[in-house]
Amino acid sequence: MEQSRLYPVGEQDFEVMREMGMVYVDKTAYVYRMTHSGGRTVFLSRPRRFGKTLLCNTLKHFFLGHRDLFKGLAIDSLETEWTVYPVLHFDMSKAKNDDINAARVTVGTLLREYEDLYGRCPDSDGLGDRLRYIIEQAHRQTGQKAVLIFDEYDSPVLNVIDDDKKLGEIRSLFNTFYGPVKSMYEHLRFVFITGITKFSQMSIFSSINNISNITMDAAYEGICGITADELEQYFAPDIEELATNLRCTPEQALQRLRDRYDGYHFSQALTDIYNPFSLVNAFNKMRLGMFWFDSATPSSLIKVLDHYQFRLDNVEGVTLMESDFNQPFDNFKTAIPILTQSGYLTIKDYDWESEMYTLGIPNKEVYEGLYKCLMQLLVNENPQDNSNILIAVWRAMRDDDIDAALRAVQSYLAALPYDLSNKTEKDYETILRVLFDGLGIKVDTEVKNATGRCDVVMKSKTTVYVLELKLDGNGTVDDALAQIDEKNYLIPYWNDPRPKVKVGVLVDPTRRTITEWKIAGSV
Repeated sequence: MEQSRLYPVGEQDFEVMREMGMVYVDKTAYVYRMTHSGGRTVFLSRPRRFGKTLLCNTLKHFFLGHRDLFKGLAIDSLETEWTVYPVLHFDMSKAKNDDINAARVTVGTLLREYEDLYGRCPDSDGLGDRLRYIIEQAHRQTGQKAVLIFDEYDSPVLNVIDDDKKLGEIRSLFNTFYGPVKSMYEHLRFVFITGITKFSQMSIFSSINNISNITMDAAYEGICGITADELEQYFAPDIEELATNLRCTPEQALQRLRDRYDGYHFSQALTDIYNPFSLVNAFNKMRLGMFWFDSATPSSLIKVLDHYQFRLDNVEGVTLMESDFNQPFDNFKTAIPILTQSGYLTIKDYDWESEMYTLGIPNKEVYEGLYKCLMQLLVNENPQDNSNILIAVWRAMRDDDIDAALRAVQSYLAALPYDLSNKTEKDYETILRVLFDGLGIKVDTEVKNATGRCDVVMKSKTTVYVLELKLDGNGTVDDALAQIDEKNYLIPYWNDPRPKVKVGVLVDPTRRTITEWKIAGSV
């Protein structure tokens, strides 16, 4: 069947989308509100590929007065003036370089586009001075104040977050570049800044007192991404076609989309937001997939996880105050705030009394990505080895063969690189959780009850498995099984109709694998 609708897969140019008649979810009412609310400097944080760049491009065309592109959209009936302003639009992801000199050259190239229009500073080669001169000249030459857009402003900083020396150099360079914003308001009509996270100590934030951070503002929760209402309004025929391809009803297709791509919340209002990149790709290909997670999971994420020694075994139910999202990153004690801003975690609940946010993994796509793809990146450098072990474990668990599953895990652990620090029970609990949880088997670690704390509890569709781990020299598999009984680890699951299976596991930290296990039915 020939595809009649054009989807903006990878397209972030508003003009191209409108001229080609691509499916466009109208966000222009947000553009009008943002540009007429009185604030002249606005900051928005959203995960990568969530529509920030398209929003920046839409703003650019609005301020350039390209009214024809907005015909039929919400802003067409709201805006009356359509004044043409000089727009300085900088995509800072292009300046993501490890080398300070390369970064400086890249920013210089970005400036040169506007220097060709308005002239170059005759008195200085400094990046900040060059930007200041462009802003001044744009105002003087056009008679209108300039509009300044920094898209992905923090991309250069995130790129070197794991290297203190480079981080200091890059941060200093971009402090200098962004610096003119704080003193140029007589020449600026509007400033819009996007990024993944807010680094408070960068001068662009610490020196601007009137910045409006709309990241967690309920009025702007749907400014990027696709709401549930928008999904059904703009993509109704696509849902029908997808249902045909998936051999299910439209209602079932919608539920599968919801499970896989929905679940993001960016404010206390908890408005459901779908991942736009994944939705558009799903409709373009008419199938479901891990489109967002597989679209170049950034190396900066891996660096962040490594930098903060982050474990994947304890991310659900983490609570934060709003101030925790905005503190300087060098004050972070964990990777949780950055992961939340990056889209790997999201707000799941808000307690109005304590003013605490509860976090969790947003949806199935991210869940599978974290517990499969990140395992490959962080634990084993050979993705094929990981795929083989996952298949072997999945088949064994499908057949309720915990013995075969542990044999596969044993082979996998024995092949891990020798320099990984898998020496404690908790290390092995984490690996077991990653392996089994990524297969859709519910796994909890360090499970507390009235008399103790069980190492691992796994719940397949048919069986509850209670595992107790012992390091070689600290007990035997029989000791592990006895502890399950003595500490009553099975009692919380007595009302569960599934069979209960006890497993004692012996771990040898010298050989870096599990060496022995013993399986017993429930008592």
